[in-house]
Amino acid sequence: MVSTRNHPQDFAPEMSDEVAPQTPSKGSLSSTTMQSTTHPGSINQGSWSHTPSLLTLTWLAVSLPLVIWDTFYVFLRPHSMPGGKYQKPLWVPYELYGQVDHVYGWPAYNSGNGFTAAQSAVNVIECAGYFYYLYLVYAYGRTEGNVQGTGAPDKENVGKLAQSRTVYGKTAAQAVVLLYGVALMTLSKTVLYWLNEVFSGFAHIGHNSASDIFFLWALPNGLWIVLPIYLVYVSAKEILEGLQIAVSSTKKSQ
Repeated sequence: MVSTRNHPQDFAPEMSDEVAPQTPSKGSLSSTTMQSTTHPGSINQGSWSHTPSLLTLTWLAVSLPLVIWDTFYVFLRPHSMPGGKYQKPLWVPYELYGQVDHVYGWPAYNSGNGFTAAQSAVNVIECAGYFYYLYLVYAYGRTEGNVQGTGAPDKENVGKLAQSRTVYGKTAAQAVVLLYGVALMTLSKTVLYWLNEVFSGFAHIGHNSASDIFFLWALPNGLWIVLPIYLVYVSAKEILEGLQIAVSSTKKSQ
């Protein structure tokens, strides 16, 4: 979120001692107006801050291990496939999934279909981006129990789980832009994965029953559409709020 509460400023502005601070008129400052201070270490009411929601952190904690698991399966084929020396015990579930979705099964591998490995290569970039985002949050963030990220539940409902880490200033801006870009990459890749089936006449999953397609393909893969949409939405919202603050601050200084 973009915060306008009282937070320590990451970088104190350089101002001459001859410049006297202006006193705003009553009602001239809105809740999204950025203010600056004249002394290092003083409080900046308009400092950009970013607080990940509980849903964001939970989704990354669940999805990242699964994506890494999936990526290793693809790059270790055929050894990770049925009969391979690395299949058991890690990739036994892919024996069933490879029968449901031939992109992950023998038909795609034997035909030299490169789409499977291509989307896994994108997975590597995504994971690197998400891990760096988490590094920014946990290495530079501060734990604040009274702050909630966008989409976070009330602290009264989830207790200590509502405690959040907040990053400020330039680091916050980097984290938000990074989250937006990587989440958009995840969303685009997954939509492309679905469109590949649609425009190929469901060549890889059309042999399944409707119930199998829904429960074994659409439902699990759909999570990588719904949750990235949420991440793109909340991060884009924060970016727009930050731009509005910057524009408002620029207009007031003119």
